[in-house]
Amino acid sequence: MTLALKIGRVIAKYGSKAWKAIKSGAAKYYDSLREAWEAGLYAFAKWLANHWYVLEIVKEALEAAGLM
Repeated sequence: MTLALKIGRVIAKYGSKAWKAIKSGAAKYYDSLREAWEAGLYAFAKWLANHWYVLEIVKEALEAAGLM
């Protein structure tokens, strides 16, 4: 859950720049991630924790954009 919250903080800090990075690096999960984000940070972190295999993909996308 810690990595999920860290990703949430990065999105909160960088906003559309972070979403653009996620869309390019994890396009398959983008819509689901956005929906979870709109439900709040806790819901977003919980979604990521439940979909643990997406955590690393999103992390790598944010790192590639220099946001993490």
